[in-house]
Amino acid sequence: MSAPEDHEATGLKASATRVANSAMELVRTRLELASIELAEERERLYVRLGLLFSGVLLIVFGVLGVGALLMVYFWDTHRIAAILAPTLVCIAVGALLLQRSSAVRRDGGLPFAATLAELDKDRAAISAQMSAPRSNQPPGGASEP
Repeated sequence: MSAPEDHEATGLKASATRVANSAMELVRTRLELASIELAEERERLYVRLGLLFSGVLLIVFGVLGVGALLMVYFWDTHRIAAILAPTLVCIAVGALLLQRSSAVRRDGGLPFAATLAELDKDRAAISAQMSAPRSNQPPGGASEP
């Protein structure tokens, strides 16, 4: 009598081990995907910050140069306008850039979207498997007429 019970316990233990191994492999795969996405986001951030810094620096030098040129050119005839015009232009363009920056941040995609999508698929697959009706007959062998 103990042989079938030992076989059933061993089969249950092996099944539990396989399920645990599968779950760990699934978690490992998802963590690898998340780490790859994190590295991509970090690289994208470095590129964006470098481009942003370089662009802002060059625009500042350009605006200062144009402003200085206008002030020198109009200094003898319209001193106030020579100072006010570049200042207002800089303020208006700066406001537009800040508005565009907030729109880019708002419209940007969700970080780790692929990882979250895969986790949603896993959850849906597990839910579907758990709610599916069992077609196996009980181990007694007696079927209902």
